[in-house]
Amino acid sequence: MFKKTKIKQIISLIHLNSSNSFIANALDVSRNSVIKIRSKIDELNLSKEDLEGKEDDELYEIFFPTKFKRKSSLTPVDYNYVHDELKRVGVTLKLLWEEYVDDCKKEGTKACSYPTFVINYEHYTSNKKYTSHIDHRPGEDIEVDWSGPTMHFIDVDSGSKVTAYLFVATLPYSQKIFVEATTSMDQDAWMNCNVDMLNYFEGLPLRIICDNCKTAVISHPRRGEIELNEEYLAFGEYYGIMIKAANVRKPKEKPSVEGSVGKIATKIIAKLRNESFYSLDGLNKGILKALDDFNNAPFQKRDGSRNTIFEIEEKPYLRKLPLIPYEVSSWTYGIKVMFNTHICYKGNFYSVPFNYINKLVDVKANKTDMFVYFNKQLIT
Repeated sequence: MFKKTKIKQIISLIHLNSSNSFIANALDVSRNSVIKIRSKIDELNLSKEDLEGKEDDELYEIFFPTKFKRKSSLTPVDYNYVHDELKRVGVTLKLLWEEYVDDCKKEGTKACSYPTFVINYEHYTSNKKYTSHIDHRPGEDIEVDWSGPTMHFIDVDSGSKVTAYLFVATLPYSQKIFVEATTSMDQDAWMNCNVDMLNYFEGLPLRIICDNCKTAVISHPRRGEIELNEEYLAFGEYYGIMIKAANVRKPKEKPSVEGSVGKIATKIIAKLRNESFYSLDGLNKGILKALDDFNNAPFQKRDGSRNTIFEIEEKPYLRKLPLIPYEVSSWTYGIKVMFNTHICYKGNFYSVPFNYINKLVDVKANKTDMFVYFNKQLIT
């Protein structure tokens, strides 16, 4: 038989910031009981208001659930439904409890308290070997970063090795990974990789969490607003995605992609170490094949693979891609039109209308086209 303790008095003294030893001596109770009650209050973030007005039996059920048993007159909770709903964006235990209470009121039945709701959910997940804390919701985030390790391909003209940098993206919920090699880590490479990433995942998340690389973030002060790169902001606005920069030296804010960087070192870089590639395109085709093998490999500690979890549980939550992908462009400002009616852009010469001689123009360029503007008006 469970021996009851002076639970209400203990809770009152805890909220008065009394020490564990003082409470145990004052009430003549076990110090371990006091410690356990205090720990549970901290764990569930229970305020004084949360516990006021509760009967002793309900308090014992919260703080000593494995010892105290009673026949409940409360309406049972469908925790299978609760667990599934928690995967959805914006859904919390508090919201589900409020909906459960509303249903009980409509049916004229008695609802359990919020702390009991939370504790019983923890019991449900532990019995099912689920994680009770939903760190990641399907389709909510993509974490992106540059990999430290690099690869290379051979230039067929010179026979020299060309360094290839790796862009890595991870969906934290399914752990599906995307990797692409580029010959630089400049703004255009970063943006093109982000566009290719969304096409690979065939959908849009709510948020992209990036590192503090200069291709994404201009400045990240300790205080004040983070200043994101204009091109990256325009990319986010086009797709309706929030861009969030992780705090400086805070890898735990994007742990999935940090872990993925280590995995690709073995599963992709090491796997392809003995193969020779003679173009960036050939290297990316090799990476894509190794990547598909990795994403299709069965998990060691859970059922399925990254791809099966993605296809079944995560992809339905991603929003549809627009019909036209984002156009990655770079701007160069203040180029002077020479007397021969040409401008020099990246070592090449392009003609513009003669009436702009000696004027300063701006150039916008993408993979296939170049546009010249004067006073924000397109001239050629």
